[in-house]
Amino acid sequence: MEMLTVDRQFMNRATAAKEEERITALNSYHILDSLPEKDFDDLTYLASQICQTPISLVSLIDEQRQWFKSHHGLSIGGTHRDLSFCAHAINEPDKIMVVTDARKDKRFADNPLVTGPPSVIFYAGVPLVDSSGFALGSFCVIDHSPKQLSDQQLSALRILANQVVSLLELRKLKSELDTGEISFEDRLENLLLQRTQQLADSNKTLSEVNRKVVKKNEDLKKSNLSLEQFAFFASHDLQEPLRKIQAFSDLVFKRHAHQLGEGAQYISKIRSAAHRMSELVNNLLTLSKVSGSPQVNSLISLDWVVQTVLLDLELVVLETGAVVKSDPLPKIMAEHTQLCQVFQNLISNSLKFRRHNVPMQIEIRYKKMAKNDLPVSVHPTKNSENYHLIEVADNGIGFDQDQAGSVFQLFRRLHDTNKVSGTGIGLAICEKVITGYGGIISAEGQRGQGATFSIYLPVQQ
Repeated sequence: MEMLTVDRQFMNRATAAKEEERITALNSYHILDSLPEKDFDDLTYLASQICQTPISLVSLIDEQRQWFKSHHGLSIGGTHRDLSFCAHAINEPDKIMVVTDARKDKRFADNPLVTGPPSVIFYAGVPLVDSSGFALGSFCVIDHSPKQLSDQQLSALRILANQVVSLLELRKLKSELDTGEISFEDRLENLLLQRTQQLADSNKTLSEVNRKVVKKNEDLKKSNLSLEQFAFFASHDLQEPLRKIQAFSDLVFKRHAHQLGEGAQYISKIRSAAHRMSELVNNLLTLSKVSGSPQVNSLISLDWVVQTVLLDLELVVLETGAVVKSDPLPKIMAEHTQLCQVFQNLISNSLKFRRHNVPMQIEIRYKKMAKNDLPVSVHPTKNSENYHLIEVADNGIGFDQDQAGSVFQLFRRLHDTNKVSGTGIGLAICEKVITGYGGIISAEGQRGQGATFSIYLPVQQ
């Protein structure tokens, strides 16, 4: 036991000495609390583009904090070291630290940076190891949802991290040259040769990554086209026997209902099932035609879209006695058919899921909001300085808020299918359309009180 205690004390002293050397090395670069520099910002921007993440950082770790030399997609300049993912990354200088979902990692599950802003869920960090072998910090990318990087993306991230180290050493070299501490010609020549080779390697790797991304996009386009063609022919082939089932069951019911006795109930169920199947096939076809990247070619008035939808739903609105109120809505660049599908589904849902003996009220509200004012949980797929917020709110039967995350899943229905008709595809169509325009749609509900669907769309310049 005494020997074990001595060994631990020796290891602790060795670790502390190593950390002291690392901090001394970091301070020798005179980089902490320096002003932003375009060379570093260009690398973090490039990392976010390659890895498709909203945040990329050059993070340097001193005794008490992690300080960001460059922070693409994040407004703060640093955090306490105890909260830092990068402080863990530098413990293994030869490895890329990847955290797919921080909420499931016991090291970070309770971290305020995970549970609150900026919602660090995915993290990948390459230690910034200088020529003396000291891990000064980490070059990392961050996302707000679980994610995995390809081998090519990880390779590109490591190359960009090497470029950060080269910039740090060039910066240090310039500072030393200014004070006359070393020979200009020898060190500069060596560093330029190293940087030239690194740039050549970087260009080769990035070109290969770009080639594979282009090919993947082409394959995806071909796959989507094949899927759309399949959906069209499948729906046509399915609709033909359905039409015959509907026609013959209607004919039998009209001509022989009085002779069928209890059998009339079964014919009625066949007719109902065929109608539902026909509706399901049509909705699946509509979903397959919604492009992930819609061809936006005209300025559409959302006021006109809502009025068109209400005209189509006029009979249902009159029968239910619903009152629909709408704020003045903006014009956006979009495809009018898709927007009509969105508002048709949302308003129809409100009319379906109404409370009996309670006058139905539907409100369509609008306001314009800045990016910095978005709720923490809202992450549109396209970045913009401002967003349109359109809310469709009702006083219907609502739903439990813990079900809000699943309402947009395909075929997901929260209420008894025997009481309210539907296919569970409408909200999936809404989400696909809004995401295609760079926005996001969310749901908020309270059982017995109503529901609100919030659409965030980027304001086009």
